[in-house]
Amino acid sequence: MLARLITACFALFALVLPAQGLEFDRLRMLTVEEHVPWRGVGRVNIANFSERGMCTGTLISEQLVLTAAHCVVSDRTGKPHQLNNIHFVAGWRQGQRVAHSRAEEVIVHSEYAPGINSDLDQIASDLALIKLRNPIPNETAPYFLVAPSPGKDSDLTLISYRRDRAHALTRQRGCKILGEKQGVMALGCDVTFGASGSPLFTEIDGESRLIGVVSAMSRSRGRAVAWAVRVDKALMEVLDRVD
Repeated sequence: MLARLITACFALFALVLPAQGLEFDRLRMLTVEEHVPWRGVGRVNIANFSERGMCTGTLISEQLVLTAAHCVVSDRTGKPHQLNNIHFVAGWRQGQRVAHSRAEEVIVHSEYAPGINSDLDQIASDLALIKLRNPIPNETAPYFLVAPSPGKDSDLTLISYRRDRAHALTRQRGCKILGEKQGVMALGCDVTFGASGSPLFTEIDGESRLIGVVSAMSRSRGRAVAWAVRVDKALMEVLDRVD
């Protein structure tokens, strides 16, 4: 998760944050049954001799996982991790998984620059695709279609693996869009480390559609704010470079 606060952005949005935090029933770990519709969301695990980490990723096809760029780029080298060290584990819950694959290719947004402070331009390009070595059939872990943002004040659903709940998905309903600018959404969501790359969904005709990917977090007046890439604004640049 990008570490720096992005306080300068608040003036751009003129945010009015909610008076109360998310209620417990809107921010909780999913049961076994509740996991089923979200099998296409999984953990992105990085494991090598010198670095270990976890993020969240989402299938957008049988072979492509969408996540945040900083999840697959090494803090130490500023380059993508070696492919053999990048794992996607679909539907991970308490030691059980739906599917697993290592990365065959990683495509990072061309404007993403690791190590730069967290400003709007940096967040807007914090997007990457993992092409899986072994595709995951749609019937095993259904992938999600992308949709445009529904706009300010819309309520979204955030599905994530968090460092404090690393072994089952957490769902936050009523994750409100506080403002949008330059392909970035400010959200009234309580996120933490591990939630980087987490998908934001809106509902269209009864189906969940992916509209954003969590990039960063900050706080204002003691309230949590999450910052997300608008997928419809950034994804095509990355897709165009998939082999």
